[in-house]
Amino acid sequence: MGLFIAFEIIGIIGMVQGFGSALVTQVWGGNWQLMNWALEWQPVSGIAIGVLGLVVASIGWAGQKRRKTS
Repeated sequence: MGLFIAFEIIGIIGMVQGFGSALVTQVWGGNWQLMNWALEWQPVSGIAIGVLGLVVASIGWAGQKRRKTS
């Protein structure tokens, strides 16, 4: 159970970092400090990290749901 919660937390952080950096860079022309290394590859890198975070969080959600039903 704890592993699935960790997947959820890591996935949500990835989604916020990825999608947030793409949004800040493209809409406001700002600089997302934690994603500064990927500034030249935005918005593709931000979207890719956000989608990866979504996949990881989905694994956590599915694992918790499966465990509750069994």
